[in-house]
Amino acid sequence: MKSKVDEIDRAILQCLHEDARMSCAEIARRIGDVPSRTVRSRLGKLVDQGLIRISAGAVPEALGFGIRADIVIDVKPGQMDTVAERLCELDQVSYVALSTGDFDISAAFVATDVNALRTFVTEVVHSIPGINRTRVNVLTKVFKRSSDLPFPEELP
Repeated sequence: MKSKVDEIDRAILQCLHEDARMSCAEIARRIGDVPSRTVRSRLGKLVDQGLIRISAGAVPEALGFGIRADIVIDVKPGQMDTVAERLCELDQVSYVALSTGDFDISAAFVATDVNALRTFVTEVVHSIPGINRTRVNVLTKVFKRSSDLPFPEELP
């Protein structure tokens, strides 16, 4: 079933992007001409339909993790799911996905500094059975995070 998203839903999501703790009453006030009960109902439907997720996450930089990096991993045949599951168990890893192309897995992680980055890759990641090779890219500036995705104007 294709979900319908209208301007009220877009406005609710925009308000939550500004402050995920914003009350339904405050969202209604900002949108204007919408009762808080309507906002609460709309918000519940958006969550129930799986169109949005409300969550909180730690801010790595505030916790002392000054390095963000992406790692792509080439895996031995038949080992992709096992390696991906092991990566998911690591606290410093924020994203793991199977991919196509030159590498089988793409992941994102944080480290406190360059030495911790090297140690994490060489001693932790490379200790996972099934990994052939890796390539690490340190991120110097993040412009957009996945949680910043608005509702596109045209939904498929």
